[in-house]
Amino acid sequence: MNIFNNAKIRLIKQSLDVYEKQHEALAKNIAHAYDLNFKPVRTDFSDELQQSMVQRLKKTDPRHMEPSGKNEPARLPGQEPEHVDVSKEMGELAINQIRFDFSTNVLRRTYKGLNTSITGKV
Repeated sequence: MNIFNNAKIRLIKQSLDVYEKQHEALAKNIAHAYDLNFKPVRTDFSDELQQSMVQRLKKTDPRHMEPSGKNEPARLPGQEPEHVDVSKEMGELAINQIRFDFSTNVLRRTYKGLNTSITGKV
């Protein structure tokens, strides 16, 4: 058993990797905020997943329930240009930084606990 590579530590490290990628994407969006030909990079796909699920559900029987979710149709690429909202991106960047800091603190405390267990020093 490797105490420095357990499931909790791997999960925390993966979260740090995700937050790093999100930070890079948000920073790229902010850097290109005034470039009209730039298409913003998105790392959160929850809206697309929800929209995809709603579109695939079909009511084939009157006893079926109506699909829930957004009722607006999905925008196809090229329909309208998507521009960077700097205020929104900065807000997302701040939220991402808070999440990254939290994960870093959890990892630091985990390693500190392991150090205490090994050395017996508090």
